[in-house]
Amino acid sequence: VILREIGVSKKTFTVIAGQGNNGGDALVVARKLHSNSAKVRVFILGDPEKYRDPTRRNYDIVKKMGIELYVIRGDDELNLLRSSLRESDGVVVGIFGTGLSREITGIHRSVIEEVNKCGKIIFSVDIPSGIGGDDGKVYGVAVKSNYTVTFGLPKVGNLLYPGYDYCGKLYVSHISYPPELYNDIKIEINEPVQPPPRVRWGHKGTFGKLLTVAGAKKLLWSSNALISLLS
Repeated sequence: VILREIGVSKKTFTVIAGQGNNGGDALVVARKLHSNSAKVRVFILGDPEKYRDPTRRNYDIVKKMGIELYVIRGDDELNLLRSSLRESDGVVVGIFGTGLSREITGIHRSVIEEVNKCGKIIFSVDIPSGIGGDDGKVYGVAVKSNYTVTFGLPKVGNLLYPGYDYCGKLYVSHISYPPELYNDIKIEINEPVQPPPRVRWGHKGTFGKLLTVAGAKKLLWSSNALISLLS
C-alpha cells in the first residue's frame, strides 16, 4: 500500500511501534521499508525487554538490520521524534491494536498528538491507534490516518463512527488466511432490523399502537414529531 500510494525507494519513514502485537506488525513494516531502500527510523513506546514472540523476533531483526532505533521514555526522545516526523515522507503507526479499552494518557497521548499535527502522510497498522476495535470509540485521542491497512477482515472499529473517520482510505490485506478459517469467524453485520411481515388484510388496528411524547410552545419546534406521526 505504501509503495502504491507514495513510493518507498529513497523515501524517509518514521515507524512508531507499541508494546503488543500491533507494534510487532509495525516492526515488520519497518523491515520491509528498509529492505526496499527507504531510510527508516523506529521509535518504540514500551519496554523492548518485555516483547514476546513474534514481536520479539521482529525487534531483534530490526536491530540486526542496523535500522535507527529509539525507545521513547521522556522529553529527549519525544524531541527526537518531532525532528524525525519533520524529515519524513510518511509515518507508520502501530501503537495500540484492536484490544484497546482504556483512555490513552501520558507519553502515549503525547506521541499520538505529535503524529496528528506533523502534517505528514500517516499509515495505520490494522486500526488507528486509539480506536476501540469493538466499538469504534476514541479512547481519549486517536491517530488521524490517511491510510489504514487492516488484516483478514475489517474490524468493527474500522467501520463504525467515529473510528471510520480516523481510518482514511481503508485497505484489507488477507495475509494468506486459509479460506476455511473464515467459516469459523463470527462476522458481525449491523444491518437494519426488519419489521415483521404484515398481513395484506390488516388495518391500523392490527399493527399495534404508537405513543409519541413531544412538547413545544411553538408549532415549528414540534414539526419533527408531526412529520413522524403523519408518516
